[in-house]
Amino acid sequence: MIARINILIFIILFSHTQAQSQTIDTLINVGNRKLHFEIIKGNGTPIIFEAGNGNDGSVWKPILQDIYKATGASLITYDRAGLGKSEIDTTKISFQKEVKNLKKALKKLGYSKHYFLVAHSFGAFYASELAQRNKGKTKGAVFIDPVTTCMTTKEWAANYKKELSPEVWAMLKEHREGLYYVLQNFPTIADYMSERYIPTDIPLTLIVAENLPNENTLKTENDKINWVKCLKELGNEPNHTFVLAKGADHLVWEKASKTVIEEVTKLYLEVNQSSKANLSSSN
Repeated sequence: MIARINILIFIILFSHTQAQSQTIDTLINVGNRKLHFEIIKGNGTPIIFEAGNGNDGSVWKPILQDIYKATGASLITYDRAGLGKSEIDTTKISFQKEVKNLKKALKKLGYSKHYFLVAHSFGAFYASELAQRNKGKTKGAVFIDPVTTCMTTKEWAANYKKELSPEVWAMLKEHREGLYYVLQNFPTIADYMSERYIPTDIPLTLIVAENLPNENTLKTENDKINWVKCLKELGNEPNHTFVLAKGADHLVWEKASKTVIEEVTKLYLEVNQSSKANLSSSN
């Protein structure tokens, strides 16, 4: 029994070491600017992580190793333009351009056949647009406390932008340049995304925090009501699964990491098993 336990411990430690040693930290040229990527090399369908607005790829680090051990997949995190270690071209920046550059970078990295997406908050818009630009390539997705087109309308985005103080704009320009330009174009992005949310034929697990985002996001009582209503409606759509993360805040994995890891792993394995079964039946 003791020998068996020692072997199991060795396997776990070896797997963890292998995951760490496989990590690639790189800058990818997407024109006249570079995007920063970190990749844990694995097999099968890669998992691409989209952070929330103002966050870079490092926000995902607390849960990556466990997801890697459970799935064996390549895990791809990156910093969007003007965040973290990624550069930004302020003369050409746009939401659509960011997604085009992501697609270009993934192709250079050798990941262009198919994807599994994990997105948090505003990252759901980026993930949705990537799925729209890669029809048939997205195997599944997990959205964590995401923005929705139901909530984030052109009018709501315009009001949100209007209420930001000059001090906040100055702070964003200095410390979160990528977020600064996103918010400058917030109403336009919301209008564009109104008909481009992730297609319902893609299996989606929606993980929703029990606690609402803070007053910086939901400024009124009506905002809070709409946030809850829109997420419930999204969770009830065909091919969607609604999961409540009890006790969690907007950064769900900080207090409910087990829920996030389990749900990402569960759907990832399900859709990949389904793909293999379909391939076998066609042969």
